Parts: sequence; structure tokens; C-alpha cells
Amino acid sequence: MKELVTVIIPILETQINPTEEKLLHHALEILSGYAIIFVAGEGADLSVVREHAEHIDVVHFPKRYFESRQHLAQLLLMPDFYDRFNWCDFLLIHELNSWVVKDELHYWCKQGYDYLQAAPALTGPNASPGILKRISGLSGEEKQLYGQGYAGNGLYLCRIERMTATLKSKRSVAHQYRHNASLVNADALFWELEANRFLPHLRKPTDIVRSHFAQLGVEYQGNTTLPFALTGISRDNIHEIPYFKNLPETE
Repeated sequence: MKELVTVIIPILETQINPTEEKLLHHALEILSGYAIIFVAGEGADLSVVREHAEHIDVVHFPKRYFESRQHLAQLLLMPDFYDRFNWCDFLLIHELNSWVVKDELHYWCKQGYDYLQAAPALTGPNASPGILKRISGLSGEEKQLYGQGYAGNGLYLCRIERMTATLKSKRSVAHQYRHNASLVNADALFWELEANRFLPHLRKPTDIVRSHFAQLGVEYQGNTTLPFALTGISRDNIHEIPYFKNLPETE
């Protein structure tokens, strides 16, 4: 029988800063009831990670995929990545820009969705949801704008079987996204724009439901129920996010 879910924490080649350490420490605490696996480049220095957890499980991939978030997006658009974790049904991809507010992971795995991620931060005339339904697809410039809306949006829950099936059925499109250097956050763009284009491959929630799953930290003002997680957190904005201003100093 398969495990329900495994938490995946990618470690990029760049040095972990104090804010990312804080997010890492919290993730290891609040998600301690689940299998947690770090993914990193071959030969990566994980000494900072081991300061927070002496015994860690690591799965290595070619080093080039961890040079930047742009390179990691390429890995996350490959079926082989998801196949490496086929002993479980779901993966929670948890980058070090996210904070799980409350342990509802089991609940979200049981809601019948294949892919959940916070909505992008979009502004301007191209932000209308209707633009995503255009049969002809988006222009290159529009895709770039949508990609920028996913900057720092580093937490998603996905059903492995459906992710691999979607990538294999849309192999040529996924290849284009992996190798288009002009697209930022190409993985999120692919799942948003292409996965269900023409035919539905993934069961995805409404915007209201996914706002209960995750929200960008800078957009949460404390006037609604807290979501499962906040994302888009960095050393540049953590002190401006109301949620963190109210946390005890020990956090």
C-alpha cells in the first residue's frame, strides 16, 4: 500500500539565508508527522540543513537543476522527477519561501484534487481570469507576465500519477516550456495554462478553494481565516507580513 504523501524540500545551490533557515526549521517541526525528503544537486553541501535535522533523506538529481529557481522549474516539468517518488500518492513541494500555518496536509490530500497552488499575483489588463480560456492560447509576452505572477510562489500539492500522465500526454508542450529561457516559473505556467487546455487532465480547485489552501504572504491581511500555508516569503518582505509580526519571538 502506498504512502499518502511525502514532503519534498528543494535545496538550491545558493547559500541558505537566515529567513530560509527559519522557514526550514518550521517546516521540519510542523510537518514532522510526514516523510520529508530533500532534493538537491549531486555533491551539494547540506551542512546548514543538517544543523536543523541531523538525519535527513536526500534524493540527488543533476547539479544543473539547482543552479537557480529557473533551472529547478525544468526538473519539475519532467515525469522522471515524479516517478522517483512513486511509493506515495501525493507530493507536497515545499520550497524555502513558504510557511505551513496549520497541519491540514492529510485533509487536502483527501479533497479529490490533483494540483493545488496559491493563485498568482497578477495586475493590469491581462490579469482577468477569462484570458486563460482563450482557445488560441497566450502570447509570449502574456506568458511572461503570468510567469512573473508566480515569483516566490513555492508551495504546491500534487497527485503523482496525474502529474506524470499529464506530462507524458503533453510531452512536446512540456519540452517547449522547459527550454524557453524567456519564461520565468515555467513549471507553474505549464500547470496553469496547458495542463487542462483542450482536455482536462488535472482536477484543480476553484480560486476560492485554493485561497484556503495557500495565499501569498504579502496579500494576507489577517481579516479572513488563515489558509493551510503562506508562500512568497523572503528576507525582503517577511518583516512586512502581518502574520509574522504577531508570531512569538521563538518562532
